[in-house]
Amino acid sequence: VSDRTAGPSKKPAGVGGRAAMASLRAAAALPRLTASTALSRTLPATALPSKPCVQSQTIDADGTPDDRHRQQQIRHRHSSRQVKRLFKNHPARRRVAHRMGHVPPPPPTSERKFPAVFEPDVILPNGWSKPPSEGDGFVMPDYPFRVERTKGKPNGAPGFLPVYSDCRVAGTKHLTVVRKVSGNQKVFINELRAVLGLPGEGGGDDPINVTTGGTIEIKGQWNRQVKSWLAGLGF
Repeated sequence: VSDRTAGPSKKPAGVGGRAAMASLRAAAALPRLTASTALSRTLPATALPSKPCVQSQTIDADGTPDDRHRQQQIRHRHSSRQVKRLFKNHPARRRVAHRMGHVPPPPPTSERKFPAVFEPDVILPNGWSKPPSEGDGFVMPDYPFRVERTKGKPNGAPGFLPVYSDCRVAGTKHLTVVRKVSGNQKVFINELRAVLGLPGEGGGDDPINVTTGGTIEIKGQWNRQVKSWLAGLGF
């Protein structure tokens, strides 16, 4: 007689695996219940959309579709700098326009209204020049604008004209900055354009910018020209 107790009967190998595979095949054959099928079972057929939603399109008077609205939507996806680069000032577009002869003429420059009334004796390398004095019989004309010199110099010496050079964007952008301008700033800018030969306001990329504090910024290095012009006006 064997000392081993009789254990539970074992199933033949492979029977359980075949049964499990059969149950998986049967489950796979059943239709799946997704969100769309569940919604179609709960809602009537008339409540379901039959066609995808299509945006309306504007039609011109001659029957052709108007794509201006779509172009406007595409442009709103870009920033103002990207719109200028892609749609308005693209280099390839400018080359083609120049080749076809469609280049718009440059805007006319304004003419000077206030001629020079004083010539300084000497202008130092640092840009300082002696202003005219009333003791020499000089009479300042009645300009609609005024430019004040810097103050706080020793022994009551006259200061400098508030014209400075600035360099930004890692040394790639040079500006000329004019401060302490009071009065009619628009007349001053128009006269400045005439002196430097800069285009008017309709030129697209305006080289003159006025900040919130009233500082005038000019693209380029115009330090000596602006100082000579202001000194000639008697400032």
